[in-house]
Amino acid sequence: MENSNYKAAYERQKAAREQADRLLEKKSKELQEINDSMRLAYSRLKNQKVQILHQEKLASIGQLSAGIAHEINNPTAYIKSNLNVLLQYRDTLQSCFQQIQEASSANQGGDNSENRDIQDIITSHEIGEIMEDFKDIITESLDGILKISDIVKGLRDFSRPDSDEMRPFDVNSSIASTLKLVSSEVKNLSELRADYGDIDLAMGFQGGFAQVMLNLIVNATHAVKADGIIKIKTFQRQDKIVIEVMDNGEGIPVNVIHKIFDPFFTTKQPGVGTGLGLSVSLGIIESQKGTLDVQSEVGVGTKFTITLLAQQ
Repeated sequence: MENSNYKAAYERQKAAREQADRLLEKKSKELQEINDSMRLAYSRLKNQKVQILHQEKLASIGQLSAGIAHEINNPTAYIKSNLNVLLQYRDTLQSCFQQIQEASSANQGGDNSENRDIQDIITSHEIGEIMEDFKDIITESLDGILKISDIVKGLRDFSRPDSDEMRPFDVNSSIASTLKLVSSEVKNLSELRADYGDIDLAMGFQGGFAQVMLNLIVNATHAVKADGIIKIKTFQRQDKIVIEVMDNGEGIPVNVIHKIFDPFFTTKQPGVGTGLGLSVSLGIIESQKGTLDVQSEVGVGTKFTITLLAQQ
């Protein structure tokens, strides 16, 4: 009888263990499915964040496209004009050399006659003036090519995707490159001053930082009047790189300043901004373990301060 009871108890325990194992296996499977679902959702959110950042970059470039096209068109126009002048000079030189060759062949019997005829030919074609003009034309054309190259390099650096890990980069160089992109936006300012300090390389994402600087500078140009002032300053405070962007614009009212980093919030007219610039900028700086702060006074101006980790 005892054996029978023991066997029954054993069977009940075995059945309970099997039921517990099945329940544990079911719960484990459910947790795995939830985990997979969360991973998929996180991946989608991460991809959406990347897309938003890229779209904001495209929006920034789109807002600047007319000015950038104008900045590229100017040097392109005078390079084209210079090349046409050089082509005319080439025809003049070819004609001059041909006449010199003919005069030389015809005057082989007398050196004085030959020299006089050749000098007359050179003078009549204004070769001296042409040779003086050559240097100016080539120098101006090279300067135009350099301007175009700087703009294209700035666009390439700005649009280049960042890596997944922070890398050291030159803050001052990145700001200088960004200023070339926005040159058409700031040319009517009475003053644009960049005070570059002696600083270490910063740790972060150069493309993202350039996007933040572009947003802050463009916002400042919208805040100031036509003869406004924008000042950019970089310096180092212990292990932090500090970047300040200051303007003497209209300032931000106290009742909205706490909202400026909210997605889609904007004080600009419809169609002027996406309302994502500062929100995206804050996210970029925080992803680099930095800070983005604002101080403003209505009628006085606004100062944005970025801090980034210096390379150790």
